[in-house]
Amino acid sequence: MGIEPPRLPPRPDSGSLPLDQLDDMEVYTGLLLAGCDLSDQAAEDVTFETTVLKHVGLGRTRLPSLQLHDVRLDACDLAEATWEKPLLSRVEALGCRMVGWRVSDGELRNVLIKGCSAIGAQFWSTVFKNVRFENCILRDADFQRADLSGVVFDKCDLSNAKMSDAKLAGADLRGSKIEGVRLGLKELQGAIVDMDQAIAIARLLGVVVNMD
Repeated sequence: MGIEPPRLPPRPDSGSLPLDQLDDMEVYTGLLLAGCDLSDQAAEDVTFETTVLKHVGLGRTRLPSLQLHDVRLDACDLAEATWEKPLLSRVEALGCRMVGWRVSDGELRNVLIKGCSAIGAQFWSTVFKNVRFENCILRDADFQRADLSGVVFDKCDLSNAKMSDAKLAGADLRGSKIEGVRLGLKELQGAIVDMDQAIAIARLLGVVVNMD
């Protein structure tokens, strides 16, 4: 099943937020936000719908119960943002900076994350449904207790990622770097790997692989 892309208007209205301020329980719809800085803000129950955010600063934001529906994030900065219980539906994140991004108890549905740097990002207890990571740097990322069933990691760097107690049934890891990834046999059940990865995982689990 392909990822359903955001349903965006052909030409979103250019706009801005009053005083570049996020407000509690506010719904922002049908906008093109470009170049604004929303960093270090805190607001609850914020919703963005049919909106394009381009070069928007969201670093270190605290946005519990954030909802993104039909949204494209283009080269945005989400570094060290903390989003508790977010819902992302039909979202594209392209070329974003996500270093230290913290997502917990969230749900991502029909989400494409492409060309993003997410070193040390945390996705604790988050459910992924029809999600694809493509050409992303996910070194030291933390997916503990996440449901990654069916997620595709295409040409990603998952070195030293933490996946203990995660669900990986149907997750496709082929073509990604998994050196040092932290998981066990329980988590691996149903995961899709290539031959080189299978050998690397076996060595991680203490199995001696003889290729003679």
